[in-house]
Amino acid sequence: VNVYVLGKTFLVLARELCINAPAIDPCLYIPRFAHMLEFGDKNHEVSMTALRLLQRMKRDWMHTGRRPSGLCGAALLVAARMHDFRRTVKEVIRVVKVCESTLRKRLTEFQDTPTSQLTIDEFMKIDLEEECDPPSFTAGQKKLKIQQLEKALSKKLEDFEGEISSYQDEIESELENSRPKAKGVFANFTKDDSIDDNASSILGEEEAEDEELEAAANHLNKDFYDELNEKDRVKRNEDGECRNGNETLVRPPALESLLGPLPTAASLGITESIKECISTKDQEPGE
Repeated sequence: VNVYVLGKTFLVLARELCINAPAIDPCLYIPRFAHMLEFGDKNHEVSMTALRLLQRMKRDWMHTGRRPSGLCGAALLVAARMHDFRRTVKEVIRVVKVCESTLRKRLTEFQDTPTSQLTIDEFMKIDLEEECDPPSFTAGQKKLKIQQLEKALSKKLEDFEGEISSYQDEIESELENSRPKAKGVFANFTKDDSIDDNASSILGEEEAEDEELEAAANHLNKDFYDELNEKDRVKRNEDGECRNGNETLVRPPALESLLGPLPTAASLGITESIKECISTKDQEPGE
């Protein structure tokens, strides 16, 4: 019969019939397991140390609901190390007949108790009065604390994300208000080119720092292309007859009106050098 099915049936019968059957004391198995591990002359010393460890584990509620062989294996492994016997985990498992994970779990539970922090001499002389909570209760409390911390962190993250988004909106609005706006004639061209600006921003292109100069450049380019188209149409119609007689050639505004006064030869101080170049060109027409 499966031992787990048998144990479950025993617990149900004991509860229904109100039988208070005492749990098997793990200390009963220590002499037999110690003899099988072959400690030689120190068999009695190792057994007494393992019994002391088991008593401490029982006071810390480690034996409740657990098979005694796992506690015996953990106690014997620690007692063997305390008396300079290098018994491996596999050797102990072969004797006590438990899984390796079970033995390591018992060792981990004992590590979480205050007794494990004592030295060997202190452990042999001092008995701590306080008792630890059962390992299952401690694990449940840890899970609750972790869940509470996760909830608190998620709330804080939501609050911080809301603050960051509000700050981003404020920064974007301030940047939008602080941008220089086109005035006068160029305002219409900036409105016409808003679609192109949106497309360029989507593609990740950098925006121009000065919108007035950008609008002026776009205006000059359009007028330049219109002038070229007009010249092509005039060349095609050499007889001077245009299909649309009412069309007039649109001349672009002067550069001085857009960019201010242009530099001249006199302002740059190169008038004399220009005259020298012209005179030398007249003297040597071959070159």
